[in-house]
Amino acid sequence: QISGITNLFTGQDRLARFQRLYLPGFLLAMLADWLQGPFVYALYQGYGIDREHNGYLFVGGFGASAVVGTVVGSFADRFGRRKFAILYCAIYFGHCATKHWGIFSMLMLGRILGGISTSLLFSVFDSW
Repeated sequence: QISGITNLFTGQDRLARFQRLYLPGFLLAMLADWLQGPFVYALYQGYGIDREHNGYLFVGGFGASAVVGTVVGSFADRFGRRKFAILYCAIYFGHCATKHWGIFSMLMLGRILGGISTSLLFSVFDSW
């Protein structure tokens, strides 16, 4: 197992080169997604959003991911997976930026953008 890790950093075969190119971009995007997860409930609570409306926000995000997730792969194949990986970064930036407003509609927009970006994260980063 150690030789596999060593090969990742020193190997010249195609798999090792792919891993060195793919893993940093994907893990950075995944880290950004995971870092904000534990704090979302506290943030919404700090804005005075009750439990019911908090649930609406999460349904909006998961619903957007479900709807967009069904078509994003075919669009990425048609227009370019690498472009859609970069699009993920732009959409995720919008998702994070909307968290600075305590307005429910802005937070819902952010959750929808978050759902779209999650679908992109798990479907297009293999081309990074």
